[in-house]
Formats: sequence, C-alpha cells, structure tokens
Amino acid sequence: MNLFRSEEHVKNWASYDPISAESIIPVAGYAQVFSGPLFKNRLAPDYLGRLQEYAGKFIKTLQDMGKGGPFWIPA
Repeated sequence: MNLFRSEEHVKNWASYDPISAESIIPVAGYAQVFSGPLFKNRLAPDYLGRLQEYAGKFIKTLQDMGKGGPFWIPA
C-alpha cells in the first residue's frame, strides 16, 4: 500500500493504473474497512462457520463508503 497526500497526487504517480481508482480512500476509511469482523475474528474457533456473515459485513461497509465495485468485490 502506498500513502499519498491527495487523490491528485495518486493520479500523478508514474505507476498509477486507472483500474485501481476505486482503491483510493483515506487512511481512516482503510481503518474502518479492516477493523470489521472479517479481520478481527480470524482466530475465533467459529470463524469459518461465520465467514459468509463476516464477508457480508465487509461488503456492506465498502458499499456504505461508495466502494462496492469490482476492485473490492470481484465477480
């Protein structure tokens, strides 16, 4: 992951790929996405049994942020 000052800074980066435009979110957004149960509960004994539920919450969080496209949720 690369951290940039702004979205414009990312788009001016020499290795920028427009396909990854949906991945541009603030650090606070990444913290919100990766603090959900999909990541926090990985060592829980019932993790695999609840994986679908956790993935649904992950997707819902992304969609709430306006990031529910193919970059995050492959078809």
